[in-house]
Amino acid sequence: MDNLKRCYIMGLPNAGKTTYLAALWYSLNNASMQNRIKLNTIGNAKYLADLSKRWVNADQLDRTKLGYEETEISIDIIDENKNIFNLRFPDFSGETFQNQYEKREISDELVEYIRSADGILMFINVNDIKGITFITDMPNDSIPLQDKAEMGERNYPVRNPKQDDPIQIQVIELLQFVKLIKNNKVSNLGIVLSAWDLTKNLKVKLTPEEYIKKEMNMLWQFLKSNNIFLTSFWGVSAQGGELESRDDLLNIDEPMKRIVVESNCGEISHDITLPIYKVVGGENVE
Repeated sequence: MDNLKRCYIMGLPNAGKTTYLAALWYSLNNASMQNRIKLNTIGNAKYLADLSKRWVNADQLDRTKLGYEETEISIDIIDENKNIFNLRFPDFSGETFQNQYEKREISDELVEYIRSADGILMFINVNDIKGITFITDMPNDSIPLQDKAEMGERNYPVRNPKQDDPIQIQVIELLQFVKLIKNNKVSNLGIVLSAWDLTKNLKVKLTPEEYIKKEMNMLWQFLKSNNIFLTSFWGVSAQGGELESRDDLLNIDEPMKRIVVESNCGEISHDITLPIYKVVGGENVE
């Protein structure tokens, strides 16, 4: 093999990683449309093939669960310049990253994946991004009560990090892990906003980066202030719409045409390989 490229795919539960992989595998196997990278040889790909079949049928995809991750996905691909390389990436469950955030622990296996990664894709589901809540707007039962007794005992609500901590805080913490493990080495990072089709009705059209700046300003500032991350921003609708509109999705003659990928300069295509190609060293992709 001429070259080995490793892509580390991250994201909290429901971030869109599995749907992306399903659409990616279908796209790599489809020679009728132009993608930046294509499949060169087929190896043991039953896991991806099963995902892809369900994706084509617009069926609900099961989220990757703890203990059932596919940690050794390997695909031989060829790029537009005829460079052949082996692309390896793990499909870890969102709960793996959730536990990493909550418990501040990480396995040796994950450390090695991060350390050896040529590029990183961080998935964020736009449907999970919550607006800013000011203290004055919070319900009374979520604000710590004042002294319950003369001794100063206080009654604080129980915090559920998964539900209570903003997504951007959790994403920043996960990227802090990456920064530490890679010892501040400059890294290609792709921020992938999944379910991008949900933004089409916005009053003001925003690029993926503008959306992050508006809805997740703290994350945007973190990325801008940490120049070790060479960050590209992508809006991706891997399914092309909500599964409630399954009939509409199935009416599209070529499943790849359901895919929407928007780069940060506003270019829209059906090429779902662009984000992954960019972070593993593809040139002139933005």
